[in-house]
Amino acid sequence: MNAEAPGTKRAKRVSPWHRPIWWANGLAVLALLLSYLSARIDPAVFWPLAFFGVAYPFLLLANLLCIAWWLIFRHKRIWPSLIVILIGWGHVGDYVQLFGSSKPPANVRSSFTLMSWNVRLFDLYNWTHNQQTRDEMMELIRVEDPDILCMQEFLNVGPGNPLMVKDSLLTSYRYTACADAYTVHTRGDQYMGIAIFSTWPILDQGTLHFPDELNNLCLWADIAVGTDTIRVYTAHLASLRFGDTDYEFIRHFELGTGRDSITTAGSRIMGRMKDAFIRRSGEVSKIAAHMAQSPWPVVYCGDLNDTPMSYSYHELVRADLRDAFVESGQGFGHTYIGDVPSFRIDHVLHGPEFRSWGFRTLPDELSDHRAIICSLGLTGP
Repeated sequence: MNAEAPGTKRAKRVSPWHRPIWWANGLAVLALLLSYLSARIDPAVFWPLAFFGVAYPFLLLANLLCIAWWLIFRHKRIWPSLIVILIGWGHVGDYVQLFGSSKPPANVRSSFTLMSWNVRLFDLYNWTHNQQTRDEMMELIRVEDPDILCMQEFLNVGPGNPLMVKDSLLTSYRYTACADAYTVHTRGDQYMGIAIFSTWPILDQGTLHFPDELNNLCLWADIAVGTDTIRVYTAHLASLRFGDTDYEFIRHFELGTGRDSITTAGSRIMGRMKDAFIRRSGEVSKIAAHMAQSPWPVVYCGDLNDTPMSYSYHELVRADLRDAFVESGQGFGHTYIGDVPSFRIDHVLHGPEFRSWGFRTLPDELSDHRAIICSLGLTGP
């Protein structure tokens, strides 16, 4: 047996905790890289990547926790997670902003405030409180008083109905023009669709219909703002179409509880998410192509039903649009407040001719979406 040489240091024995964490760290790094790819690969080509995009905030957190662990025990092992975070550092700002600007930049003209809100039919099917909710929502609109108001899942009802919104906005508020389009007309004289209200004249309007999605559409309106004309798009894109059973499973996610097994419910939910990813990519491509032909500077707002780490969102950004939240927002800006995890799925995007300031996500929980509002103005000649 060889004697250990004097003065040599014995190598530290590897802790049994470190090996599995090192492997988990590797999986977290790989998953975060795949989430970056999800923003570039069309779900119609390879849909599984889209799930990594949805999980981006959790994957980022997992890598940050790995860095914290290795800083304590093996500081040289922080590099894989640190490098992969730095590779996608630009995406962090899509999710959180610290120093939003509330003041207009110099040399802007034709400025206006724009508010976008999925109003969920003004709580139509909450039969005991829908009138109260509708009144509270109308009061919020009155307080915020945006120059341009875009609403998804908008409800228009017949004369005399206490849930009347359109006529009220055009007679009791500052709005003088409305562009609207509907996908559903019930026997109770209820119209369900999308609308743009403006304190400025609407010169023209049109709709983009999606053949495989009868309940969603995109509406555009050319609006004369001061001496300029702008084109505003608002859209409600393909949703997940979760049913009551799906939401029940999400709320009570425990092994052996609920009506569905994890395998059955998980397979059904994954299938619906896959379908929505693919449908939204086609819808956004159609919108982007239409925007490219616009003779006027473009603003897009609405319920994208997708997160900033998604192909749909980045397809709009690649169409030379900028995110008003990234430009002038603060905090996390989460807009969805339903049963699934909260994400920022409602957006205001604008062309390079605009600057935005004062972006806010309103705290009021009157729908399953929070309203978003910001100011915009044109720059340049």
